[in-house]
Amino acid sequence: MISYMIILDSSPLIHLTKIGKIDFILKKFENIIISDAVYSEVIEQGIKHGYSDALLLENYLNEKKILRYSIKKQDPLLKKYLHLGEYESILLSEKLGTIIILDDRKARLVAEQRNLVSITTADMILLLIKIKSINFNIFKRNLLKYTSNGWFSHELYEKYLKEGKKYE
Repeated sequence: MISYMIILDSSPLIHLTKIGKIDFILKKFENIIISDAVYSEVIEQGIKHGYSDALLLENYLNEKKILRYSIKKQDPLLKKYLHLGEYESILLSEKLGTIIILDDRKARLVAEQRNLVSITTADMILLLIKIKSINFNIFKRNLLKYTSNGWFSHELYEKYLKEGKKYE
């Protein structure tokens, strides 16, 4: 287990749960951190709409494997620029000094400007193959799921597939 936490924005949390990789992440990191906005969007709304993934995430929250944090410090300009979950996730990353998983391009640019360490969902899947938590076939299958659900372009699929082959 890596001895630190990781912050997930809404999309990565949803995507990694849907492709069945939250357990792998929880085996490698102490905790997953989410903001109140991410909790509301993914877990509360997910349960309201009957998504079983949301119930799984709520169980992890109850078991303290996923930790929910509130944002006290505000940044009104940034709040107008980003989606609420991305906004709170970035502020949490600044506060806690930990890595953040973001898929939105604007949010990643803001994180980079603020000198935060951020990766995408695809980068996390690539990390899982690098550290041998998954094999190449699982890696490829997950990239295909990610692409077939419209979360990923074919060009990015090819780029990550080529990189993943190095760890086959």
